[in-house]
Amino acid sequence: MEFVVVGLGVFIIICFCFISDYVNKTKTQIEELNKEIERLNKEVELRDVYKREVERIEFDKEVKSVGIEKMTISKKHQYRVIGKKKPKILIGDYNLQSVRNSCGVLMKMGFDVDVVETAEDVIERVKSFMRYDLIITNNEYYGSKHKSKITSSYQLLNKLKELEDFNTPVIVLTISDEREKFISSGFNEHIQKILDEEKVIEVFPKVLKRIKFETIEKQ
Repeated sequence: MEFVVVGLGVFIIICFCFISDYVNKTKTQIEELNKEIERLNKEVELRDVYKREVERIEFDKEVKSVGIEKMTISKKHQYRVIGKKKPKILIGDYNLQSVRNSCGVLMKMGFDVDVVETAEDVIERVKSFMRYDLIITNNEYYGSKHKSKITSSYQLLNKLKELEDFNTPVIVLTISDEREKFISSGFNEHIQKILDEEKVIEVFPKVLKRIKFETIEKQ
């Protein structure tokens, strides 16, 4: 009887050791699998971030591909911004005709301009630590090719202000003439479409205090 009890005890101990070893191995395998899943998720995330940035660059190229002389609706070119460093401007607008005109006007005046399509693109450019002196946003983003979840300039402005240390002036470019409505909502300035040199001369010094222009030619 004692032999049976001892044998049973030994069997139980062996089973316990086996089960414990199995549990530990299984736990280790699960941890390794979780690490691999996390690694793969990061790879997918990085791939998607890279892909979207490539698309942003392609949109910028598409906007500027027609050439600066054909980008602007107005052919007048009377002013150029003064300074060794070109002020850098980010434009958020999905409408090719509108954004080509805005971009063309500003580039002819000597500004360094980046163009993106959606409100999310504007936020990602700011979050990526790209430094801009000014952001110009369309009032709506309903028609963007890459569907923007942030559909209004008001939503975009609120999201930007949530970013740490964000202090870049934001101008809304819109067909609306309700300037006070936008100013009271927190925008630094308002410009009624379409953008032209006269509006730049009038509005930009209000938000970029040190900016100056020189007359290059009266046409």
